Amino acid sequence: MSQAMYTAMSGINANQLHINVVADNIANLNTTAFKESQMTFKDVWYQTRTTGTAPTGNLGGTNPFQIGVGTTVAAITKNFEANNITMTGKNTDLALEGNGFFTVMDAEGNIFLTRDGSFDVDAEGNLVNSLGYKVMGTNSDYSMKSSEIPVYIPQTLRAGAYAQPSALFANKDLSELNNADISGGTFTITPTNPGGHPGTPIEITISGTGTVQNMVNEINTQLEAAGTAARCQIVDGGFTFVTDGGEGGVVPEKLAFESGTSNFVDETDVSLLPDGTGEYPSATIDYKVDIKQGDNSQQSIVYQGMSVSANGIITATYSNGDTITIWQDPEDGTNLFKYTTSSNVSIYGPNDVTVDPNVLKVENLQIQCANVRNPEGLVGVGSNLYSQGPDTGDIVYSNGNTHGIGNVRAGGLEASNVDLTRQFSNMIMAQRGIEANSRVFDTANSILQTLVYLGRS
Repeated sequence: MSQAMYTAMSGINANQLHINVVADNIANLNTTAFKESQMTFKDVWYQTRTTGTAPTGNLGGTNPFQIGVGTTVAAITKNFEANNITMTGKNTDLALEGNGFFTVMDAEGNIFLTRDGSFDVDAEGNLVNSLGYKVMGTNSDYSMKSSEIPVYIPQTLRAGAYAQPSALFANKDLSELNNADISGGTFTITPTNPGGHPGTPIEITISGTGTVQNMVNEINTQLEAAGTAARCQIVDGGFTFVTDGGEGGVVPEKLAFESGTSNFVDETDVSLLPDGTGEYPSATIDYKVDIKQGDNSQQSIVYQGMSVSANGIITATYSNGDTITIWQDPEDGTNLFKYTTSSNVSIYGPNDVTVDPNVLKVENLQIQCANVRNPEGLVGVGSNLYSQGPDTGDIVYSNGNTHGIGNVRAGGLEASNVDLTRQFSNMIMAQRGIEANSRVFDTANSILQTLVYLGRS
């Protein structure tokens, strides 16, 4: 009888633990990105009276004769299934659609994983969680080691787009211009000769490939062949046609430009200026920008807000309407800065955007995410944070929307995945388990009491 009491006690203890698990799940019903725990039971061991016998020619076999001695907890595991995202409208609130974790670092340099993306930008421009832990950035889409560079947005900058210096502009490939996309083909230049006499239209053919200098050479060769003393000259970020730049030939009073199969005229915006100037400048078709530390001067621009793409790339907007983000070079996969003006001119490339590394790094604008081989092996440390455990397996640090990591969703938070119906069912089952085992305990106790009475004279 005493064994029955111990067996019943094991059932009471195990179900009490189940009640504790259910209580924790229900308490965290509204905790951001909370993952409910699930508890399973297992039997303990058996008193084996016989293991059974095998059948013989004249006699059948017999089964084992065992008596179980109770139950205990088999496992308490987290259910990391993603849940719905509740939209908050706050751009620094982030959630992951699918697998993965955000990564944060405490003051001692320890890295933690979290599904809770309720972040804010602090006074220094760091993206932080509610504990002040910094959200990690990255410059790699695959690493087995976490970055230690935080997501950071400078609060003030000195930056402004200006025309690409002519020395750099001349050697720029036409395909790399950031404010024009010049196609190959033809366009027409019609001179007005001295005395107001119409000249013969000159059809200019350009290849649309190669460097800016190559295109200018093509144009000038054809102007010279037509006997017209006009030349195309490279200036900062554009061109200027001059009517006194020829060596020999007729110097025209005016030039008129007309598009043909090439979009040169439209893209460069070459137009007729007032008579007598002799110069026909284009629009600025290639820009450069230098990003430096901001100060209190009027030249500084101030951080206004941010947006986050599905792969975790941050675009920071500043007071003049310009934005800063990063993009990936399709040729070699290098992450580079991209600066977009309020007039929608996108400036990018290693020579077009120069950034003081003490002000901003590429890692500062790319949120690092992580994918875990065995999420159930993570160790919860509170505050919606997890650390790596002995059975976690490999952790791959990457970006959103890659290597099995879900999209980063801005402006919302993941809800707790606690299923209240399941928790109430588990609570009832645990309650009934405790009640039933208590009845067994009482019954065994009554039998023992009866046996004690039997021994009385």
